[in-house]
Amino acid sequence: MMNFMETLNNTHKMPIPEMEKPMATTKRLFTLCLLAASTTVLFAAGCSSQPPSESDTAHSTAEITETAQLEQTQEASGARAECTLYQDHFDGPTLSSLGTTALDEMLADSHSTNPLVVYMDVPADDKYAQDRRLAVGHYLEDRGGLKPEQIEFRAGANPEVNSPVRVQLGNYPKSNTDSGGAAGH
Repeated sequence: MMNFMETLNNTHKMPIPEMEKPMATTKRLFTLCLLAASTTVLFAAGCSSQPPSESDTAHSTAEITETAQLEQTQEASGARAECTLYQDHFDGPTLSSLGTTALDEMLADSHSTNPLVVYMDVPADDKYAQDRRLAVGHYLEDRGGLKPEQIEFRAGANPEVNSPVRVQLGNYPKSNTDSGGAAGH
């Protein structure tokens, strides 16, 4: 009489009956697929046992911070140079979020101008004109610490930020470069 271990050892040596062959093949195929899937998952997860070092993270954070600072500086400089508020910067007689953002950018510029000239490009018959100037003045006083004598209002868009297209188009060929990197012909 065979004990259980002998029976177990001898089962794999017995020929597989014809009806059980597809089942055995399916079992082997399933095992192979399971093994391949788990191997793929392990490779996808990565073999790196070292997380990025603090110096790598600090370096990339410093680069992002410097880039963000440069962008903010350029935005503030551009806002101060234009210094024009349009009808979209207001909700009726009060400043909209777009208007407060524009004024915040003007105030963020490190170059001082005394007085700060704010151009108001709104219709001439604007019924809120006086209220809008007061709203801008109060905002600049509260947020920027400016005194009323440091703020000047002018009607229309800032004329210094516009230039004739003819001049810009005249410089266009100079901005093109050929494959050698030399200026245009």
